[in-house]
Amino acid sequence: MRSHERTARRYAKALYDVAREAGATDAVGQEMEQVAAVCAGDAGAHDVLTRPWIKPADRRGVAVAIARKIGVRKLVQDFVGLVAERGRADHLPEIVGAYRTLVDAELGRARAQVRTAVALTDAEKRQLSGKLEHALGKRVILEEQVDAALLGGFVAQVGSLIFDGSLDGQLARMRQRLARG
Repeated sequence: MRSHERTARRYAKALYDVAREAGATDAVGQEMEQVAAVCAGDAGAHDVLTRPWIKPADRRGVAVAIARKIGVRKLVQDFVGLVAERGRADHLPEIVGAYRTLVDAELGRARAQVRTAVALTDAEKRQLSGKLEHALGKRVILEEQVDAALLGGFVAQVGSLIFDGSLDGQLARMRQRLARG
């Protein structure tokens, strides 16, 4: 998996440089997310794009056809075709993640993966986003995930920084304090 990440960063950086020259870094990122979602969601397309015995030109043709059907720009079509032709279609999720990181850095944003016991309301999302933005000094994009294993509260992770406002975390901290005396 480590090699996937290194390869993904190289591909993402190359795409980012070309998209920046075209002035469309954010739009290209959104289109790449669409293509990756379709490729991952369609088992037949995923099989064709990841099988080594299928000719590279055929893989490229399928990838470009998928991208064209979605309606993405030529730059994304060509990039996805190149990735498939070189047998790296299985790297698409990592490429999209690495690309998103580059765009977020350019735009001064951070993504927070937030796990909650129950889905947050819009007001709670705004409040949590505001507090995270104040703490980080960046605009924060929340990516929410409901985790039934949590008793209550939330756990937000931005990169390697973790904000634990969960009931589980509070109980664990209380347990540690009581054990210390």
